[in-house]
Amino acid sequence: MIVGLGIDMVELDRIKRAMENPRFVKKILTQSEQEYCTTLAKVAGRWAAKEAIAKAVGLQLTWQDVEILPDEMGQPTARVSPRFLDPVRYRLKVSISHERHHAVAVAILERLVYQAPGSLM
Repeated sequence: MIVGLGIDMVELDRIKRAMENPRFVKKILTQSEQEYCTTLAKVAGRWAAKEAIAKAVGLQLTWQDVEILPDEMGQPTARVSPRFLDPVRYRLKVSISHERHHAVAVAILERLVYQAPGSLM
């Protein structure tokens, strides 16, 4: 069951200017994300995705509370600190896209509902 939805878009030039400060990337990306995000588009995509996730979850998260890395198929997989989001009860789906001037991300928060075998919805 979908219980949260968030979207965010950012201009790549805005992130490019912010990246001139060497502390910026370390502030918004985890160590693993820093190793993966070697391009402006990837950094901007993570910014947009983390903003979208905060909107979907409805909580004030820090940049380090959320980590977004590719799964084995290359799709972005989001992990939120378990102190904010129980991974047994909730699942996040994230999509990130970018083009020449913008990066955009959408996040969907699903509550996992247990259904007993043979029961009707």
